[in-house]
Amino acid sequence: MFGFVILSHKSPGQLLRLCETLNRLHNAPPIACHHDFSQAELDQKLFPPNVHFVDNWVTTGWGKWSLVEATLRGLRQLYSVSDPDYFVLLSGADYPIATASKIHADLEQSGADAFIDAFPVEESLAGNVPQGSPLLAHHRARYNLELERNRYIRAQLKIPIIRFRPPQHSSTLERYPRLGGTTVTLPFNSPSSPFDRTYRCYAGSQWFTGNRKVANKLLNPNEKDLKLQRYYRSRINSDESYFQTVICNDDSLSYQDKSFRYLIWRGAHPIDLGVEQFQDIIGSGLHFARKFHPDDPVLDMINEQLK
Repeated sequence: MFGFVILSHKSPGQLLRLCETLNRLHNAPPIACHHDFSQAELDQKLFPPNVHFVDNWVTTGWGKWSLVEATLRGLRQLYSVSDPDYFVLLSGADYPIATASKIHADLEQSGADAFIDAFPVEESLAGNVPQGSPLLAHHRARYNLELERNRYIRAQLKIPIIRFRPPQHSSTLERYPRLGGTTVTLPFNSPSSPFDRTYRCYAGSQWFTGNRKVANKLLNPNEKDLKLQRYYRSRINSDESYFQTVICNDDSLSYQDKSFRYLIWRGAHPIDLGVEQFQDIIGSGLHFARKFHPDDPVLDMINEQLK
């Protein structure tokens, strides 16, 4: 049985459509949704009874630790109401592109516990870059590997500044101008870093799939994981490293370096998919695609394909 954790902060109608499609394809699976009500109002009564909203939701923002916290709260909500064999982490702008039987067959055949885009940052900088999915090669580009080392491993100096507008891609509702900060990366590793030879830094795409063992690990962190949480609270884009680091450093868990997601990177972010990508989406053999505009016609085409 599958369960789903969905992160959303806008477009309630799009979220409802996603939940209804998951219900049709997966026979009303348990769904836990962390919705940021500070950014968009939402009427929970419109949603099917198998959709459980996180009550103690947090205000989320692009690249912030709050995305990790929202994911963990959604995962805890999911396993408090059900006990699915697998969980899938989605955003409200994602959509399924495969049947439940296809997804189950792929996961069972692999025998892995987690299906997550993941690579060790420092080893990759040294030239040992795992290939991973070509669709996620963006994360493994040399420039981004250096960014990831700066974000996660290097020492940083925070300098207060006055911000007159939100950072690019920010969804914050805070008023401007306001006191903010800029970060200067220093040319040596942070002395407070939790990383060592037995606990390496991993990174990759945020969205992944895991089984019950993975959920139990994430909901019951050990001391090193808790230290990582404290360390990452002040680091940008920790959502693209925390889960990889916790999962890949646990010898009791096996993982496959693939997330079964279809997307197209352009610049720093994935593009919005549309009709022109339909044949590639359906022919990809993957499980989910991201991301879509609400009510894009391609969603109807995908529905027809999955009947």
